[in-house]
Amino acid sequence: MNWEALGAIAELLGAVGVIVTLVYLSTQIRQNSNQLRGSATTAVYEYQRKLVEMLSADPELYKIALRGNEDLASLDPWEQQRFTIWCLYETGMWEMCHQLLRQGALDRELYSGREDYWLTLHSSPGRREWWNTHSVMLAEGFYREVSKQLEEIPVRRLGEAHPIFDSSGHSDS
Repeated sequence: MNWEALGAIAELLGAVGVIVTLVYLSTQIRQNSNQLRGSATTAVYEYQRKLVEMLSADPELYKIALRGNEDLASLDPWEQQRFTIWCLYETGMWEMCHQLLRQGALDRELYSGREDYWLTLHSSPGRREWWNTHSVMLAEGFYREVSKQLEEIPVRRLGEAHPIFDSSGHSDS
């Protein structure tokens, strides 16, 4: 065997090595992406679970949220503060999901289902008023994009869209 044949074999083995490495890296990247999406999905469900637990554990906050969504002015100053903190916490989940979707870390179907709820929620009179006056804590791009979507949706009581959120039975402070 001469040097040229040996060189050709070495080049062939090098090319095969590069191809095997690329296939391996591609598999690793795919697995890492799947793990990232799985972690993002878990984070969304955990955040959602925590929101429900917070409302379940604090009936006063639940009543404030229901009433505030319908009529922000019906809340006294302390309740308005609690409502604002609640809205920031809840809207923070939306903003987190929005960012994860933009990064490709969150499934579009998962996001869309929640976005439909959030758009309906933010179409209630009190929540819309809150949205229009408390944007300072939200990323500008997120606020602009959502505001554009909200312009297309009429303001309506949350209880009309989702009867479980009808605040009429909780009007007592």
